[in-house]
Amino acid sequence: MKNTRGVVLFSGGLDSLLAAKVLQEQGIDLIGFHCILPFFPPDINTEELTATRQAKQIGLKLHHYFCKADYIGILKDPPHGYGSHMNPCIDCKIFFIKKAAEFMESIGADFVATGEVVGQRPMSQQKNTMRHIEKESGLEGKLLRPLSAKLLSPTIPELEGKVDRAKLLSISGRGRKQQMELAAKYNITDYSSPAGGCLFTDKFFASRLRDLLDFKSDIDQIDIYLLSIGRHYRISNKVKVIISKNELEGIELSKYRDRADLFIEADFKGPVIFVSGEVDDHKELPIILKIMSRYGKPDELNKKVYIKKNNSVIKEIEAFEPIEDFALSVMRI
Repeated sequence: MKNTRGVVLFSGGLDSLLAAKVLQEQGIDLIGFHCILPFFPPDINTEELTATRQAKQIGLKLHHYFCKADYIGILKDPPHGYGSHMNPCIDCKIFFIKKAAEFMESIGADFVATGEVVGQRPMSQQKNTMRHIEKESGLEGKLLRPLSAKLLSPTIPELEGKVDRAKLLSISGRGRKQQMELAAKYNITDYSSPAGGCLFTDKFFASRLRDLLDFKSDIDQIDIYLLSIGRHYRISNKVKVIISKNELEGIELSKYRDRADLFIEADFKGPVIFVSGEVDDHKELPIILKIMSRYGKPDELNKKVYIKKNNSVIKEIEAFEPIEDFALSVMRI
């Protein structure tokens, strides 16, 4: 008889760490499945991810999945709607579990596990919603919640004896006392705060995402990633700009300058500006240059601004007077 093999949906949070550890204690061959959302850099080194470091403390191997076009489709129009901001929590969970199920099949594993706790979240972790998620993900009978398993119907791997139900748990509710006690027992000290890493729950990021969806129909992973960089201003219905806040952001925006309709730099200390949209030289451009001066420091000797397209300078202009803060505030996304 082959050893039991499982896949655990792994975020790096305490609940997913504990779910993995509870199963490892039974000698189950476990692999973590970590979904990388599109607000992470497309060129990120997975070895440098917080989740990778957190998995290592319990000896858990991780498989990383980059959420791209198929996930963005859900983000645009989630069948179960958004949470408090632009977070499609239920559809997000279904998507993750479906992808984990595909991975489960590809490696011949017996089940998918999650760190969900009955009653911990008001929408996605009620019993009826958890049953619905299991059905929608196509994993009926093979979706295991080790932390709350004794409060739920037995799964196929439990009924077949591949997972010992007696060694699973019955945690419920929003309290964290039992989880903290287990963390101390297993010497788990490095874990992410609940929902702390999801930018879709952040009201400022959500505002930028809503603007992106309102004004651009064909979006991809990089469009979403760029929402996490710099200051964002909607100049007009046609034009939006991203202003770097520091040198590192300027370098990061420069990586994607080929995607910009215009890319603006200066010979004085200041930001770079990533421009999206068709810019009118007499309407939007003066506003953009005033913003450049607001965040930069032009002086008598160094006050040139270089407007580039496809990495070539198409205009060289002297800096404008800085825009007033009130005028700037009404454009901020």
